[in-house]
Amino acid sequence: MNDEILILFSLGVIGGGLKFIDEAFDENAFNKKFAFLIAALLVVIWTGISIYDASAATVLFAILAGVFLSGKIDNRAFRISAFVLVTLLFLSGRFSIIWLPFFILTLAGIIDERGNDYVDSRKTNRALKFFFLHRFSMKLAVFAVCYAPYLHWLYLFAFLAFDVAYDLIGVLSYTGIQLKNTVLFYRNIPPLPQERISFAKNFKLDGIVITNF
Repeated sequence: MNDEILILFSLGVIGGGLKFIDEAFDENAFNKKFAFLIAALLVVIWTGISIYDASAATVLFAILAGVFLSGKIDNRAFRISAFVLVTLLFLSGRFSIIWLPFFILTLAGIIDERGNDYVDSRKTNRALKFFFLHRFSMKLAVFAVCYAPYLHWLYLFAFLAFDVAYDLIGVLSYTGIQLKNTVLFYRNIPPLPQERISFAKNFKLDGIVITNF
């Protein structure tokens, strides 16, 4: 596996894995025990790719910093994973971050998180909701730091891989929840009372008796 594919694959897996954990704890869409296993796998992948590539570490830790500063590390799996990840990388002393892009991307991440909260709690137009729901502040910020160029264009596509995988798991989660709710709805429909069934079998209208209705 060459370097470019490794970076794209790693960020895609991390994006999808983070959304899986989020949906498992926030929406009960997936098994929580399996989510902990996913979290452990993500720590390994995140640690490895951060040591291997400073630009990938910059993008990933900007995402993490934006979420942390917005108060969105809100479940046990995220908190434990983040603590273990930072501890491992600190003890290794073998990773580095490109600071200017890191600060720019972190700020964009905070704007996206705050914007997402805003459109969730208020009636807004569709364009604004779409913008923050799909993290376009960070997309534009990654584009800007690649254009500058502080980062190679590869990292724009790596971030898009992260985002597409994140959104894909969100769609799968939503579909699964809707299907589960539909099944539960039909299972919980009470049977017709006996008198209703008898009435339906022997319905009289204007002197005409209709049986087996």
